[in-house]
Amino acid sequence: MKNKFIILALAIFLFLPTYVFAEGFMQKNNFMDKSGAARVSELKKWQAQMNLPVTGALDQKTKTALYTPNYEVRDMIVKPPTSDVWITVNKSRRILTVYRGGQSIGKYPVTLGTNLTPTPSAKATIVNKHKNPAWGGMGGKYTPVASDDPNNPLGERWMGLKISGLSGYGIHGNIKPHQIGGYYSNGCIRMYNYDIENYVFPTMKVGAPVWLGTDNELENWGVYQYSRIKKEEPKPVEKPVEVVQDFPAADLLEF
Repeated sequence: MKNKFIILALAIFLFLPTYVFAEGFMQKNNFMDKSGAARVSELKKWQAQMNLPVTGALDQKTKTALYTPNYEVRDMIVKPPTSDVWITVNKSRRILTVYRGGQSIGKYPVTLGTNLTPTPSAKATIVNKHKNPAWGGMGGKYTPVASDDPNNPLGERWMGLKISGLSGYGIHGNIKPHQIGGYYSNGCIRMYNYDIENYVFPTMKVGAPVWLGTDNELENWGVYQYSRIKKEEPKPVEKPVEVVQDFPAADLLEF
């Protein structure tokens, strides 16, 4: 019986995730002290800030980032399209990032299009901006909704996108915040109303570039969004110090 207990304890030690042994370390966050919808919303925002796939769940990737002290989150832009503000939308992780040149200045969770109505991959630009927009119903597919209507799916902010060969796509607010982090839209990029109204809409300008793509597509365009355990720098190998013995000249001449 004693041997079985020892084997069980050893198995638990070997297979438990490494974050359990981080001596109580936890990354700064705004969700662990909340519950219900507020906790899920704050968790999604934290996942976006950490370059993690936005799920709203405390999944393994999120736990690793949360409990690992030497965790690295950074973006690298090989050649920014502008030195001013611009946007990327990571379709793999459901994250919208605002950059100024090569520097990230804000990350936000988003809802994207379904498999049947996907968000396109493209290098777009912001073509217009509107407060309290009316919704046209997608050319007769749905019943149009007036501005300031609580049932308006655009929320209270709209930034239209110019995409080659396509029309009708934009970045906007929402009336279904529980869907943030998923693939539910007709192709547009939905944001939390607070995020777009207070951060993104006031910052962005008409003409600003917006790059929409998967992880692989963004990397092909020179956009790298890292979220990983930081690799330890290899310690330099110390070269042995040569000891030169100082002999008297008389000794050196003796054979």
